[in-house]
Amino acid sequence: MKKKRFLPVVLLLVVCVLIISMVRGCRSKQAGNGPLNQEILPQAVMKVEKGDFQKTITASGYLSPQQSKELFFSVSGRVVTDNLQEGRQVKKDEVLVELDSTRQELDYLQAQRAYDLALINGLEREIKEAALNLKLAEKNLTATKLRAPFDGVITRDLVDVGDYVGINEQNAVGTIIADGPYEIEVKISENESPQLAVGQKAIIKVEAIPNRQFEGRVKEIALQAVNDNGVVSLPVKIILAEESPLLKPEFSAEVEIIVEEIKDQIIVPITAIVNNRGAEQVMKMVDNRPVPTPVVTGPSNGFSVVIQEGLAPGDEILINTHQFSATTANTGQRQPAPRAGIRIGR
Repeated sequence: MKKKRFLPVVLLLVVCVLIISMVRGCRSKQAGNGPLNQEILPQAVMKVEKGDFQKTITASGYLSPQQSKELFFSVSGRVVTDNLQEGRQVKKDEVLVELDSTRQELDYLQAQRAYDLALINGLEREIKEAALNLKLAEKNLTATKLRAPFDGVITRDLVDVGDYVGINEQNAVGTIIADGPYEIEVKISENESPQLAVGQKAIIKVEAIPNRQFEGRVKEIALQAVNDNGVVSLPVKIILAEESPLLKPEFSAEVEIIVEEIKDQIIVPITAIVNNRGAEQVMKMVDNRPVPTPVVTGPSNGFSVVIQEGLAPGDEILINTHQFSATTANTGQRQPAPRAGIRIGR
């Protein structure tokens, strides 16, 4: 009877020993194969150095001349002279199109005679009326010659000699754009707009010219934001610092506005940062093993980040730390909270 009672106890003890051994083996295996104990390949490690980078705001827009004007007459008539030609450069006040002015010349002469007579024996009211008629007749005569409003290039020629043209914008005879470098209007999100300032440098990449980039600067920042279906943005004009015959109006362009330049600072890839319960860390190589090391980050351009504290030139760290996120979160180490860094939202 004693042997029968003793046998279940022995079996229970054996089972407990086996379970404890299995648990210890699993823990030992996990610890030995965890990310902190994995073999690190040389290409996954980088040496920390000081460097420079630019913090930018990116936007897109289209090239446009600084001035563009539709050319039209304020009087009607038949074209007798046409100096419009697409691509032709013209100077301010140069005659571009001239209408038959026979009627306007006659009106002017009649108005001049009426004014002269009014000066001799007319009443004050009659003199004033004759002067106004003369002024109007002179204006209409002058209006038969369409002149360039500024130095520029003709981009459209819509009339020929002999054509009859009417008045106002609906009867445009051509288009002129101003000489000088193009500009681009872009829209910057309201969150990023406080970083902008007139005169900041910009890098422009034009889709039609992929192998070249152009320099520019912030020319104008709008005084009022724009609300487009709940998306609030601030219009900003960028002017190119150079001209090129390769550039054409309405070419699409990508703009990078340089809002801050970082020089001679410790800079690491943003992928080297791991967040541990709100504290930022890097995986620093110590005796060929990655060790979680707290750092204080500074400005970032979305790809790289400045390290203000925690690393020195010559230190080695892992380039990519995504596999350590869960590991460092469970170490139980208490780390200081990082200081706020300036980051660009994209």
